[in-house]
Amino acid sequence: MNRDGRDCGSKTDNGEWGDPPGATATDGDGRATTVHITTDLLSLLLERAEDADPTAENVVLDVTAAGDLVGAPPDLPPETPVLTHFYFPSAGGSVSAVFGMDLGRPSGRARFLSHPDGDRRLTEEDDLAATVLVAIPPYGHEDVVAYDRRGRRRELVRVDAAPPEERVDDA
Repeated sequence: MNRDGRDCGSKTDNGEWGDPPGATATDGDGRATTVHITTDLLSLLLERAEDADPTAENVVLDVTAAGDLVGAPPDLPPETPVLTHFYFPSAGGSVSAVFGMDLGRPSGRARFLSHPDGDRRLTEEDDLAATVLVAIPPYGHEDVVAYDRRGRRRELVRVDAAPPEERVDDA
């Protein structure tokens, strides 16, 4: 139980954290809601988490519509948001130092967090977003769990596609 009396899951016999009853977010039809992420982004985030361990990683993520991706699966609706980008946690550090505000970290649509202690549940100390991915050691693809902002599990689907190439036009 957490501080407000909600069941946050418990460890199973094999040491994994289980989810509380009714902890899966569903859409209006009762289906589990899905979070899509590119395989390359997920691999990069897991590498960052492993490199940072035992310090926790906290990264803001953003999306690209599946229809704008290069190599998106044809069965993925074009309007589907797919996590494709991340923002360096240290961005805007000089502005923060001067003004005391973190202006360099955009709100983003999602967040990637690592929990080096191996507890894959969201905690009251975690920074929340509409979607939160929590990774635990040993930081493999199967060691990541997706949640909505209320802490309900969401299905995490890897997409083998890439965001479109971005260029800055010469002025």
